[in-house]
Amino acid sequence: MPDNHKTDELEMKKKIQEAFNRVAEGYDSPALRFFTESAKHLPEYLNLKGDEHVLDIATGTGHAAITIAGVLPEGLVTGIDFSEGMLSRARTKIKERGVRNVRLLSMDMQALDFPDNAFDAAVFSFSIFFVEDMEGVLRHVMGKVKSGGRVLVTSFQEGTFSPQVDMFFERVKKYGVETPSTWRRLATREECTALFEKAGLTEVRVGTKDIGYHLTNAGQWWDIVWNAGLRRFVSSLSNKDLEKFRDEHLKDIESLSTGNGIWLEVKAIYVSGIKHR
Repeated sequence: MPDNHKTDELEMKKKIQEAFNRVAEGYDSPALRFFTESAKHLPEYLNLKGDEHVLDIATGTGHAAITIAGVLPEGLVTGIDFSEGMLSRARTKIKERGVRNVRLLSMDMQALDFPDNAFDAAVFSFSIFFVEDMEGVLRHVMGKVKSGGRVLVTSFQEGTFSPQVDMFFERVKKYGVETPSTWRRLATREECTALFEKAGLTEVRVGTKDIGYHLTNAGQWWDIVWNAGLRRFVSSLSNKDLEKFRDEHLKDIESLSTGNGIWLEVKAIYVSGIKHR
């Protein structure tokens, strides 16, 4: 009998890969600057000396890799991603900025082709929650990190993107789109701590940063929908329905506007731990 669970997992992985290939060009839109803002805080959770080799898992367009490379004058960042669209955009940015200590490789985070104990630290920047078996992939990555090395994960805290995202799901359900019972994973301190401790990491530390900002208008919220993970929930709509949904949804979002624009609530969680075996 075929392994239906495995088949479903592979199909979901393919959908995620295709989705990130599609959104790569818009991933650095000003409306999505929470990626850049969150990356600025990564070094303070890594305790780097400056000569380490750091693995950046699901590097995307290179936000984390470029930032970490800046505090490694004698070190190296290896960024991996299975989206060629993302890697292409990251390579362009790295070349434009003259960053010389980042290398990028096409690779699946669940099948890392590196020797064990190859890295001094590893980072998942808003990526681990895309994998169903988060503990499994965390253990897999830990195997590539040296004893005493640090693993760092960032995620979105509960409440991030609300109420916009709640309005999005409420509206898209009216178009027959199946929506998740909960779309946030790893969204609390407790969830983060439990994951790290189950995987065997020690000295677990959890911090949060408020990196929210005002969007200029509802159109910038659509930039977030269209150029990130939410796009997959509307990609199956016909052109006519998509246009209708967009108009209706942006009217909903515009109702949130104030004299300063539309507030986007973004709180990032940073959880780190040490591998001791």
